[in-house]
Amino acid sequence: MNETEISRLVGLLHATLEAMSAGPGPSGLERRVRFELEDREVTSDIDGAVAYLFGEIARGAANSSAHLVFARHLRAWDAISEAPWTEQTGNFTPERRSLVCSALRLSAAMAEALLTNIPIHKGFDDAVLIANEHQTWYSELRKQQAGTFYWSQYERYLQTQSGWDEAATTSLNESTDKVMHCLSDPQRHEAFAVRGLVVGYVQSGKTANFTAVIAKAMDAGYRLIIVLAGMLDSLRFQTQRRLDKELVGREQILRDRQVDQAHEYSGDQDWERFTSYGCLPVEKGGFDIRRITTSVEDYQKLGQGRDVLRFEKQFADRPLNHPDNLRTTAARLIVIKKNPAVIRKVIADLKGLQMSFDDIPALIIDDESDQASVNTVDPRKKPAEGKDTRTGTNKAIVNLLAMLPRSQYVGYTATPAANTLINPGDSLDLFPRDFIELLPRPANYMGVADFHDFDDEFNPRSKEEVADMGYVSNRNAFVRSIVDSDDTGTFAKALDAFFLTGALKLFRNDLAPGSVSTRHHTMLVHRSSGQDAHDEDRDTVRQLLSRNAYRKAVSLERLWRLWKEDFEPVSAVKEPGLARPVSVAELRPFLIQAFEKFEGSRKQVLVVNGRDTNKDDMPDFDKESVWNILVGGAKLSRGYTVEGLTISYFLRRAQAADTLMQMGRWFGFRRGYRDLVRLYLASQVTVGKAKVDLYDMFESVCMDEERFRQRIRIYSAQGIRPIQVPPLVPMGMLIPTQKNKMHNAEIAMENFGGKGAQSGRVTFAPAVRKANVARLSTLLGNQLGEPVELTGTWKDQRQSLRGRAYTVGAPEFLEFLKAYRWGTPANQFAAVIGFLSGTGGHSPDVDKWRVILMDNPSAAGKWRFNGKAVGVFERGGTAERFNVFSESRHKAVAAHLTGVTALSSPNAQLVAMTQPRQAICLIYPVVPRDFGGTSVKDTEITLGMHLEFPANRIPEQINFRVRDPKSDAAFVDVAQHN
Repeated sequence: MNETEISRLVGLLHATLEAMSAGPGPSGLERRVRFELEDREVTSDIDGAVAYLFGEIARGAANSSAHLVFARHLRAWDAISEAPWTEQTGNFTPERRSLVCSALRLSAAMAEALLTNIPIHKGFDDAVLIANEHQTWYSELRKQQAGTFYWSQYERYLQTQSGWDEAATTSLNESTDKVMHCLSDPQRHEAFAVRGLVVGYVQSGKTANFTAVIAKAMDAGYRLIIVLAGMLDSLRFQTQRRLDKELVGREQILRDRQVDQAHEYSGDQDWERFTSYGCLPVEKGGFDIRRITTSVEDYQKLGQGRDVLRFEKQFADRPLNHPDNLRTTAARLIVIKKNPAVIRKVIADLKGLQMSFDDIPALIIDDESDQASVNTVDPRKKPAEGKDTRTGTNKAIVNLLAMLPRSQYVGYTATPAANTLINPGDSLDLFPRDFIELLPRPANYMGVADFHDFDDEFNPRSKEEVADMGYVSNRNAFVRSIVDSDDTGTFAKALDAFFLTGALKLFRNDLAPGSVSTRHHTMLVHRSSGQDAHDEDRDTVRQLLSRNAYRKAVSLERLWRLWKEDFEPVSAVKEPGLARPVSVAELRPFLIQAFEKFEGSRKQVLVVNGRDTNKDDMPDFDKESVWNILVGGAKLSRGYTVEGLTISYFLRRAQAADTLMQMGRWFGFRRGYRDLVRLYLASQVTVGKAKVDLYDMFESVCMDEERFRQRIRIYSAQGIRPIQVPPLVPMGMLIPTQKNKMHNAEIAMENFGGKGAQSGRVTFAPAVRKANVARLSTLLGNQLGEPVELTGTWKDQRQSLRGRAYTVGAPEFLEFLKAYRWGTPANQFAAVIGFLSGTGGHSPDVDKWRVILMDNPSAAGKWRFNGKAVGVFERGGTAERFNVFSESRHKAVAAHLTGVTALSSPNAQLVAMTQPRQAICLIYPVVPRDFGGTSVKDTEITLGMHLEFPANRIPEQINFRVRDPKSDAAFVDVAQHN
């Protein structure tokens, strides 16, 4: 069959399946297809056409359009929660799949083939949605009435051009449907503005998500689309091109070109991969997209040409958002830099039209919405004369939204602290009052957690545990330490790793074409935000490139040794199924090819910053193959995708968690070379007056991020509303965002019954440490303490703890917690103290405390407490915090003592000490990892705590109170029930 016949057949299959999905559900497929073939006279060889379609569907070829179309509908039928035809079968179950295959009247052999080629998907977590009550409008019937023209085209593009499988597009469909449900119906009679937030992971495909939302929103009736695409020209261009390529399409780009001029993407290597509709959408009975911005330039004030923004109405007597007008009115797409002057140009041109905006359904997408969009003017302070109560960008966005009564504002970010801490009492501001959606972690994504080692509760594993894990440990596999900024030996090895991994990619792609992309291969050097430092780094790279002598035989031997000592053992553990060379002779031609690709670049070392002399260094990943080493700072952080990034050399520090996380350009999708990624990370950088380990800083941020998501998941099931989210933002090693973005957040009461709590930030002031030891001595008095060694089995592993146990009364322990001094904030256990004090009139059901002073028998360092020698624990941390005090084996035993969990085979001591209504406090005498001494003084010891609480009868899990910083009046004081 020729391509035209195949295209017509696939179109017929798509229409048939769409009709089933919009109607009563799956039904006899072959009968329906034969009927359509005869009715449309697609081909005279009906038997051959049916055989071809069913063969392609069953074969499961990834590049088969017939298979992709069928798989999308099959996945959708797998996923539907409730429909009359499902006969109460659960979604994503064998029973549902069997029902679908039976309804389609497929043979047993074909049903089995489909199960192999399109397995029942359970791999993705669902997106978590927190939303106020909203009007239900985005139904299957509505989709059928309005059509899914742009969404269907985008979905096909992702599968056929971007290599997404059916499971990934199904997950995208579900998560974006949740956003659409929260938006206001564009046809709604009364205007209703929505403010929402979508939270993903750094470099995890947020652009694909908002592109899908734009496609669905346009299909549903939104006609003004404005995308705030970051603060740099490079980010705006990247977003414009992506939308043009994947959504707007070739036909509409060609329509926009000037007469007798080449179109803006002439010479673009990917032009043939831009989406194509075959003709202008309006010629198919749909509506077009009119681009107001292009890839060539940002928004320019239109002046007399502003009529391009005036929406045409087929029926002048009806509002624009009437279905009769929406069907034919072209959508306007504006992609602009997030700059107040640019936003004001858009506002001025819209106002210049002198028209009513009440009936314009508008969608505003704010990419990296925690950057610049948030008002950082403290509302508690009266602004100086002549100063505004809003920052420039925030004011411009707020004014734009205020002008458009039907505006739907959706922010996108991976670091949501700033957005969730916006003052919810400011009705004009951008607090996500209507919904917050947490996107699931996508398959094949490599994020911050993939470089760290955590237990089930996102606590870092101890140094000893990590050492025993070998290359199963993420740290051992992917992270290499930089001792100091002058460590040229490690820098030289990182350069070796860059060329070696490039050769390995070429080697793998030669064996299995398409298994790994070799178009781009990059290394990132990020040491400082200072431009002079970038020039120094470029010169250092050039010197090391010359010294490493990559064209000489000795370099090949050195690179092969690096493969055998570092990369091969990691690859064998992390990606055993990927190809690995067995000899230097096998790898040599690809090493030579890697050197040639690097040397053939227009400029091998690119300095990406704001300096004019480097303005041509910004790589264009869309128009050219990039095999370069990139040196830079801010321009290589937030929002910018460094394609093919494999080796990162990073020494940059940050004061805020969101800033640090956004610098992690090594996060992203690494298909076919995940085992080759290496992160060279500084183990000693200066923060204040102290030296800290960047690995520990990233680890802390990751812990806080995952725990935040965990808490949101827990409380989302209890009907939490967006306004109740701010107090859940964690305060870890770093403040979650800049201080000028943190104006309000408060938890009135949190129920710790059946849970644990652990301190975080500490103070290293010697006098405070000594005073804390004195407070502990006062609490425990002259008790000798009972030597304990408690053991039991949990999850098939032996759990144990060792120390001295003391029994103290509940009032005495509460006073101890109140008196104990930490770092910032002043008391890490403020919420615990409120809980133990009976906040809300509820008893915590704690009669006594069992305090266990932990002892590390293998420690070289000893600390004397009340005349007894105690082995100390070494922990990693920063100038303000140890990452963690407790260990999972200790917590399991402590939870058994409270009766919350039950270890099997408990020893006699553990059985005797387990009692009702008792809480446990594990006190860890801790020193930094590099302490090195054998005798530890009171002024050198940090007493870290882990608390475990018994279950109680309090019905509430948490009470939220979010305060108006202007009046200190509570907006919310609502208990959430189980």
